[in-house]
Amino acid sequence: MRKFLQGRKTYIVATLMAMVALVDLVTGSISLVDFVQSDHIRILLDSIGLATLRAGVGSLKGGGV
Repeated sequence: MRKFLQGRKTYIVATLMAMVALVDLVTGSISLVDFVQSDHIRILLDSIGLATLRAGVGSLKGGGV
């Protein structure tokens, strides 16, 4: 299990953050306009930033600069 999670934990957290942010929009609890005006969009953007940061760190570790 530990070997499976190696290098994936941040991506799992980012995916869960995105799912939590999108659940109200997908279920129809809020409209797209309400979604964009709420904190949900910030959580979604944070999750994308977290995944992008992790990808950058991974590329450096894998033999980049």
